[in-house]
Amino acid sequence: MKIEKILFVCYGNVGRSQMAEAYYNHFTKAISAGTDPTTPERYSKPSLEIIKVMKEEGMDISKKKVKMINVNMVKNSKKIYILCKQELCPNFFLDSNKVVFWNIMDPHKMDTNNTRIIRDEIKKYVLSII
Repeated sequence: MKIEKILFVCYGNVGRSQMAEAYYNHFTKAISAGTDPTTPERYSKPSLEIIKVMKEEGMDISKKKVKMINVNMVKNSKKIYILCKQELCPNFFLDSNKVVFWNIMDPHKMDTNNTRIIRDEIKKYVLSII
């Protein structure tokens, strides 16, 4: 299997893209990033609910750090999967032919059961590209 550089993006990088990165990395290798420049001031790592539901899958993402998307990440990625709304993304990469949008609801501040539903949806999307 050829390993490509994959980038998963969501608004804050505390939920959806972290889960997608964890699933993808479980099988191969990817990175994730957020688009909201204020997130690192509020969160340094994935949310506790996201950490909890990923531990249920045998994946510990508690030491993962929040990262903000930058031009080099885009340049060095073969494919970019965006898990948030297009209007929440910086324009510098939206026209790229590398970009694929996945319409996935944000689990931020959701209860555990709804977070699991979103986690399972992300897992299906990730498995479909491996």
